[in-house]
Amino acid sequence: MDLAGVVPLATDLEGDLVAAYPGLARRLALVLRDAADAEDIAQAAFARALEQRNRFHGGDARAWLYTIGLRLAFNERRRRRPITLAPTDEPVWAMSSEPDLWDALGTLEPRQRAALVLNVLDGYTHEEISRMFGVRPGTVSSWLSRAKDRLRVLLGDESK
Repeated sequence: MDLAGVVPLATDLEGDLVAAYPGLARRLALVLRDAADAEDIAQAAFARALEQRNRFHGGDARAWLYTIGLRLAFNERRRRRPITLAPTDEPVWAMSSEPDLWDALGTLEPRQRAALVLNVLDGYTHEEISRMFGVRPGTVSSWLSRAKDRLRVLLGDESK
């Protein structure tokens, strides 16, 4: 019996997760707009991924970790009451480099913002993002279209 097609190739899952962790924390900070919460959720996602490593069946370890992190983040947002951020809560790195973009991103619905970050910054396809969120690819396309339209209006580029 040829096991090559049955048993996934050995991967350094823990190494892949460690390498993906900083990106997850940054993405969650963009999605949640709170660096401290993002760090907490990234740590929880990393711990959960290690605890459930037997559920990983190969593929993109970064996407798997991001999926865990995003789901934890959205569950936490639903659990909490909405919090209005004061201007001092904005991260210095975002406000000093692109304050208009940061403010515009803050107006997006969190799932739209997350899909946009995953697509634009990380290069995930609509299909890959749809698997992360457990929705249809058309839903992701709609989120991305609405997010981009909103950003165009807010940032002054209504020509497209």
